[in-house]
Amino acid sequence: MRTISTRLAVALIAVALVTSACKSSTSSTSSKTNGAGASTTTAAKSNDPSLNQWAIAYTGGKPQKATGTPIDIGYVNQDTFFPEATIGVDAAVAYANAELNGADGHPIHIVSCQVATASDGAKCGAQMANSPSIKLVLTGTLLDGNTELYNAMNGKRAVIIGNGVTPADFTTPAGEAFVAGAPGVLTGMAKFAVGQFHPKTVALLANDNASGHAGAAVIMAPIFAKANTDVKTVFVPDQANGAQVQSAMQAAGAGKADVFVSILTLQTCISMYDAIKTTGIKPIVVTTGLCFGTPMTDHLKQAGDSGTYPDGWYFGDYGYNYFMPSTTSGMQDSGMNTYLAKVHQYGKPAPGATTLEYSGFSGPMFANVLTAVKFINEIGADKLTVSGLDAKIRGFTGPMMLQVGPLKCGVAPYISVCGSQIGIDQYKGGKWVSINNGHNGKPIDTSTGT
Repeated sequence: MRTISTRLAVALIAVALVTSACKSSTSSTSSKTNGAGASTTTAAKSNDPSLNQWAIAYTGGKPQKATGTPIDIGYVNQDTFFPEATIGVDAAVAYANAELNGADGHPIHIVSCQVATASDGAKCGAQMANSPSIKLVLTGTLLDGNTELYNAMNGKRAVIIGNGVTPADFTTPAGEAFVAGAPGVLTGMAKFAVGQFHPKTVALLANDNASGHAGAAVIMAPIFAKANTDVKTVFVPDQANGAQVQSAMQAAGAGKADVFVSILTLQTCISMYDAIKTTGIKPIVVTTGLCFGTPMTDHLKQAGDSGTYPDGWYFGDYGYNYFMPSTTSGMQDSGMNTYLAKVHQYGKPAPGATTLEYSGFSGPMFANVLTAVKFINEIGADKLTVSGLDAKIRGFTGPMMLQVGPLKCGVAPYISVCGSQIGIDQYKGGKWVSINNGHNGKPIDTSTGT
């Protein structure tokens, strides 16, 4: 199993920016039960012709194998922490090359560069900027070297930002991200907590790093303050053990507050689940979608619990749920059915892993590859220029695969975040329930801020 706790220490920069929790089961917002989590009996099959029909319509491709000369696309990621981003990229490339005519007839060739330090960011940026064959670069998720990477590529390469987790990812002029990202999800979840439960008190747990502090104080605090909500924030170490997490929950008053907001890593989320079970408290938890990852499912099974995911918790996402049956409204139109079938057909587990991690950052990266294919098809492979691709990126208004709502790029303060709507789901009684998302047509709009 991977070093998920470190990986998510800042995966929660963006997804620690993707959390919130709530209390009370009384709700004025109508919800829609869309059935149990996806399985082999409910998921779309990879040979379903409607899957390719959707992808061909989205990308403007052709239902055939690419046979031309390869076309290079740059890709920069931090696989040490976020290998699932690369799973999504590789699966999308294999799919496009085999079934969508590649990019305007050319097989896509990924030129990859890995980042682990700030100097790596500068090195990868220079590599991409100085390679004549590369005009477009996709970033995955980076904890380090983001600023250096963008500075090296700014104005020299067209950039589609993946799942940003640092301030540079949200404010760089070098490119755009088509997902709502951390600012959108944290804002949306705080708005949901306030609007849905009108809490007088909030218990907030966040990781004790720059991301956790910024997420709690800069993004969420103003929303709670405007609602006259008293917030008790406690920070926990990135590598906190179960006892530390339980102590932090008690210090924050998680068992008594009207709302329990959890901005934690996946491994810490598991400890939080155990602490809730041990202490017998009954908070209503809303947390990042990273907390329904495979390790959480495995933990519940090992603990002998009946559920697949923590019962009653709310999870924030980009508006569409990986686990809904394929017939659920929005699964086909958003491209989710296509993604799920094709990532399982073409995706490979990360090195050292035994199962395919297809949630987390895999989906948005798969979507970014197909969106890049869309832009190249529209321009024409023989007419590609950095400026032409950059214009396509900045002018894209959606709909975006797997991201709910329209896009609007270049809006302050997060000028490189184009998505402005997010979704909230609840796992309840063995079923996923749409609370506010693309499945029930009620996503949360974060563009109004507080």
